[in-house]
Amino acid sequence: MKNNFVSEKTIGDSISLEILTSSIKLPPLPINGAKLLKMAQQPIDKIDVASFAKLVEVDPGLFASVLQLANSPYYSGVEKIISLRSAITRIGLQETINSICLYFFQKTLPQFTDIEGFSSKEHWAYSWACATANRRLGHPNLEMSILPGELYIAGLLHGMGKLLIAIHHPNKFSECIKKAGDLKLPLYKIEQDVFGTTDAFVASKIMEAWHLPANICAAVAFYQMPESAPDQYRDIAGLTQLAYYITAASKIGTSGDGDLIDLSSLYIFQQSNLQISKKEIREKLIQEILQSLEKKSESMSGVSSTPQSQPEMGDAYENEISAKASSLAPKTNKKGLFTRIRSLFS
Repeated sequence: MKNNFVSEKTIGDSISLEILTSSIKLPPLPINGAKLLKMAQQPIDKIDVASFAKLVEVDPGLFASVLQLANSPYYSGVEKIISLRSAITRIGLQETINSICLYFFQKTLPQFTDIEGFSSKEHWAYSWACATANRRLGHPNLEMSILPGELYIAGLLHGMGKLLIAIHHPNKFSECIKKAGDLKLPLYKIEQDVFGTTDAFVASKIMEAWHLPANICAAVAFYQMPESAPDQYRDIAGLTQLAYYITAASKIGTSGDGDLIDLSSLYIFQQSNLQISKKEIREKLIQEILQSLEKKSESMSGVSSTPQSQPEMGDAYENEISAKASSLAPKTNKKGLFTRIRSLFS
């Protein structure tokens, strides 16, 4: 197992170096970007609003993206918002920072031509949903001792390697997606056969080159297999894995996966000492996250929560959850949400 890990790391290093030195330039992380990421990782009460506003105001693109969100159907009020301070007041500081991080990476990373089963728009929608879910998993009431902002960045960048491999090896990556779908397998297992490494490892190496914190890099590197992470990084990798699975259930965006293991088999749910491993807590938590994603997805990511070609996650608990769905479910006229919730608990 250790030899396989070393081999995969070596190949991952090689592919990452190829990406960093290729003719398709991957830009260094801009100074403003580094400041933004550092700010995004902090607890919300530690962020200086004046410094944040100054960072946004000097970048017309960031400024415009905040105003667009403030005037979107989800947030819009009676009056049109034209100032940054008013936009932050309407949206909230946390959501403003989240939206700017999404916009920043969409513009910083190179664009790629859509391939069958994987498009830029769907990728970033999935990444936004994963980041949002991951932040919620870091809430203090779950006692995970991981900053929500760090989880947000890990969720946002978890799939960056897919995007980069799609640019540099479009034909092979397209074959991986097709094969994963045909064989009903997780995409990373096909990537290991084709490339000798995974998109997560590639993403983590690029993030290391950007000097992002080690725990965020490890969360991305190991979210597909948290049990393989160094001990101190297993929880953050495990939470990111859970956020990834919740996003698959939300039907927001696409990941390229052909199938996923049962949710109950995830690393984080095997840790009996954690609050989140308790069935009654995780059920309500996942339901809450799915509802929040469905409400915000179109305004935040540009993609609504609609059925896509997402993997199934098993049905071992479906009968049990169906029996209590009515007691857990708030009043809503949205169709399809609770069908997806019931299919989660397996």
